[in-house]
Amino acid sequence: MAGEQSGTEPDADGEILLFSSKNRVMAIESEVKKKILELLQERDYSFDEIVTKCGKAKSTVSVHIRDLINAGLITSRIDPFDNRKKILTISAIPIGSLTNIDRNAPTREERLTESSTLPFTPGDIPSFFRWGVRLFRTEAMALGINVDPVLERTGWEMGTILAHLVYNPDLSGMVKNMSDFWQEHGLGTIILSSTDPVSLTVHGCFECEDLPITGHGTCSFDIGVLSAIFTNYFHSPVQITEVECYSAGDDHCRFIIKKNKTTGEVFFKNINSQIV
Repeated sequence: MAGEQSGTEPDADGEILLFSSKNRVMAIESEVKKKILELLQERDYSFDEIVTKCGKAKSTVSVHIRDLINAGLITSRIDPFDNRKKILTISAIPIGSLTNIDRNAPTREERLTESSTLPFTPGDIPSFFRWGVRLFRTEAMALGINVDPVLERTGWEMGTILAHLVYNPDLSGMVKNMSDFWQEHGLGTIILSSTDPVSLTVHGCFECEDLPITGHGTCSFDIGVLSAIFTNYFHSPVQITEVECYSAGDDHCRFIIKKNKTTGEVFFKNINSQIV
């Protein structure tokens, strides 16, 4: 991390993670620190579990944990079932990363001619919005900035409002309400692909249909929106997994929605709680 105090080692992938704590924004470059923070975004872990997951000596992990606690990125408490052990909790929020992964992502061939035409339809607000989203994401990619966590949090905030507009106690009825809203605003079309697990297929996805091919899913905003809508529907935190995406080379996006108490509670906490 920028200004790391001790236990610093070069990172193999060159990615720098960005976290926001109560008093500062921190850049994390250390491979071990990144591993610790990624684990704690899943759930709370004991010190011994972190050591096992990291595959490093206890003394090495202890130095990194001390640094993260001093930086205000994680907290430590005594295990209520064993006062000889410590439980670690993340107390910062991921806000993105600096990465070279998508900087040179190739664009789709059919978009090479766009320079000679307007990238949106004059007077068509949805097409202008889609162009703006694409422009923002592609510029960020070109600069080596991944803003997925911010997009997901923004999607969650919007989803909490949309959840009440599209709600229907019947799952298929709610998905139809969602699709009607999406189509009305030029966001795409949503189909309920299966109910066990819940699977949604999105055609014409506003977030990623016009993005360069990256080889992986890029719909962080949609994941935030869907997380809020289905958390409200199930009255329980959910886990959203994007398994197909335009940006991965598919001709649609597909999301799997599952109740997931462990992962869901961490996501729910990170989205809604104040940084402490």
